[in-house]
Amino acid sequence: MSVAPYIILASGGTGGHMMPAEAVADKLMASGYEVTLVTDRRGEAIGNVFQNMDRFVLGASSHMGGGLFGKAKSAFSIVTSTLKVRRMFGKKRPTVVVGFGGYPSLPAVLAARMTKIPYVLHEQNAVLGRVNRLMAKGCVMLALSVENTERVPADVKTVVSGNPVRALIANLADSAYVVPLGGGDIRMLILGGSQGARILSDVVPAALDKLGDAYRKRLNVTHQARPEDVDRVQNAYQTAEIRAVVKPYFDDVAGLLLKSQMVISRAGASTLAELTAMGRPAILVPLGIAADDHQTANAARVEAAGGGWVIPEQDFTVERLAALLGKLYEDMGDMHSASDQMRTLARLDAADTLAAIIIYIGDESPADNSAYEGTAP
Repeated sequence: MSVAPYIILASGGTGGHMMPAEAVADKLMASGYEVTLVTDRRGEAIGNVFQNMDRFVLGASSHMGGGLFGKAKSAFSIVTSTLKVRRMFGKKRPTVVVGFGGYPSLPAVLAARMTKIPYVLHEQNAVLGRVNRLMAKGCVMLALSVENTERVPADVKTVVSGNPVRALIANLADSAYVVPLGGGDIRMLILGGSQGARILSDVVPAALDKLGDAYRKRLNVTHQARPEDVDRVQNAYQTAEIRAVVKPYFDDVAGLLLKSQMVISRAGASTLAELTAMGRPAILVPLGIAADDHQTANAARVEAAGGGWVIPEQDFTVERLAALLGKLYEDMGDMHSASDQMRTLARLDAADTLAAIIIYIGDESPADNSAYEGTAP
C-alpha cells in the first residue's frame, strides 16, 4: 500500500524519553521519512536534542501530585492537547504514531487511536510505564528494551528491540576501557539525571574525601549537580583537595563517558543504555520516588550481569560509598570485569531495529498484526 512517508514521534519531556526518540528520528529521516516530534515544554527546553526538527509542543501535564485539583487540571490538559493533536492530524495525516512514554506522549497516541492511525509504543524501562500500560491494548506493536519487562498486559504484541542510543554513543561503543592503574588519574563521572541529583551531591564529595591521600590526589571528577547546589559541591571538592568540574548540565556526555573509568548515577533507562553501549562500570543509586520503582528494576539487571554495583537510596551513605570505592580501587580488576559485563547488555542496533519496525508497519499496515510478534523485520 502506498503511504505518505510521515511519522509522529511522541515523547515525554525528560531525557530518558527524548534520547531514544531522537535516535530513532535520525534513522527515519535517513530513510527519507519526514518526522515531527510531539512533546511538552520540558521536552522543548532540552537544548541538545531534535535540532532543526519540526516540533509540536503541548501543555499536557502528569496527574501525579497536586491533589484533586491537580488531577483535574491534568485531565483537562490531556483532553485539550488531544484535540489539538487531532486537528494537527487532520491537516496532515501521519503514517504511524510512535509513543515513547511519559504523559506528553498520551495525547498523540490517543489521537492516533481515535483516528485509526496505527501506533507503536516503546518502553525504555524494565517496568512498563503508566501511559504505555494504558495504551498498550490498542497498539500494533509494543517494543521493549529488555526481556521480561514487568507489567506488560496479556495479548499485546511485543518485540525486544533494545533501548536506542544516539549515533554518537553507538559510534564510540568499541572504545577500549582503560583501568586506572599506577599513579595516573582516576576519572569519575557523577550523573544525577533530571531528578534526584541532590543525594549524590550530598554523599559523593564527602565519600571521596574519606579515601586515602594517594587516591584523592589522583581523582579527576566531573559532577552534574542541581544549579542551586553547584557552588557548595564545588567548594566541598576544593576543601577535600580533589580536582573537580561541577555543572548543572553537560552537553558532551558521550565524551565524558569515553574518558570516565567509574560512573556514579541514578538508574534511568537512557543512562544505562549509554553505559552499556560504552562499557562503563557504574555504582547505581535508583531513584526512590520513581514511578513503579522502575529504576530499581533497571539497576537489578545491571547488577545481575556483573556490570555494576547497586546501593539503594536509603543505604547510600558516605561510609557505604567510601568503603565500596576503597575496595574497588584496591583491586582495579573488578572494574575491568564490570566494564566487560556492561557491554554484554548493550543493544547497539536498537535504533535501526525500531526504525525498521515503524517503517514496516507504515508500509504494510496489515489487518493481521501477528506477523510482527516476537521478531523484528
